[in-house]
Amino acid sequence: MARLLIVAAAGMGRRLGRDEPKALVTLAGRPLVSWTLDAVRSVLFARSRVAVPPGRENRFEAAIGGRAGIVTGGETRAASVRRAFDSLAAEPEDFVCIHDAARPFVTSAETVSVLEAAERTGAAIAATPVVDTLKRVDGDRVVSTVARDGLFAAGTPQVFRADLLARALAEGREDADEAALVEALGTTVSIVFVSRLGFKITTPEDLEMAEALIRSREPKSRKERAK
Repeated sequence: MARLLIVAAAGMGRRLGRDEPKALVTLAGRPLVSWTLDAVRSVLFARSRVAVPPGRENRFEAAIGGRAGIVTGGETRAASVRRAFDSLAAEPEDFVCIHDAARPFVTSAETVSVLEAAERTGAAIAATPVVDTLKRVDGDRVVSTVARDGLFAAGTPQVFRADLLARALAEGREDADEAALVEALGTTVSIVFVSRLGFKITTPEDLEMAEALIRSREPKSRKERAK
């Protein structure tokens, strides 16, 4: 059994207001994908792949610096993950960890927890409880309030036994995440509670929060030199 890593980095940053891949957007002076790979660097993966947009391979190679192999992604997330998965040549008993490049604050400990849960059950994902009151709307009008009991926001990492993931990807569906593909097989997916700091950077406001979080973690001496 081996642990394998796929970083989904083929999305563009249009909701960030950028005409470039989101994973190459600069966060505190470094590409987002670089922070994300650093976040899981202490987890031992036998092989790692980053799925990137076509035509941007050289820029990603410079950003990654040899820490993972590059795979040209497809038109959708599912297509990109399929290509990365195929390149890993996984054995059925291996476990594949899929992580969004836009979630740079996941911790190695959280990643290991999701891996270990999947190794017990076959499939596991990172998730956080929904804390906001949810409203169903029609246009600009509230139709109803949705009870949030039992609702969780799915995140990444998401980890699956390779034979399950292969079957799910072979179905050719285009769901929101890999967990939905695996669920469609009738497989139960376990959840692992993780910090809300593992949020996905999607909007300019998210990027501002990420910058502030990084600044808050800087050593005091470095902050003083930056003044």
